Amino acid sequence: MAIERYGLIQGPGRPSICLGLAHGDWVTVCTTAPDRSADIAGQTRQVLDILEGYLVDAGGDKSDLLTAQIWLKHMTDYETVNAVWNDWIDPANPPARSCVSANMSKPESLIEIRITAAR
Repeated sequence: MAIERYGLIQGPGRPSICLGLAHGDWVTVCTTAPDRSADIAGQTRQVLDILEGYLVDAGGDKSDLLTAQIWLKHMTDYETVNAVWNDWIDPANPPARSCVSANMSKPESLIEIRITAAR
């Protein structure tokens, strides 16, 4: 069974990664916001839009989410992230979710989210 890769990033001085992949009945995606000048609500919306796009590309949607891991630069942003998350998520099918504070690889990144979904 082939592995489908989405959002390949390669280049000099950059790590070679893909933002998401699908294999069999599983999809996983992990990303940060491309516009890091936005505040935490804006970065969160960007990340969720990207995640949803890759889910759709892989043949799924938000109702298929199984897990979500959220890394925040500042835990003081937790309530704002939850508000944006709750507006985005399918309330009838929420995933198991964790949220931790982390030093980000790019200082201007405020959030990173990884999701795993069925398809």
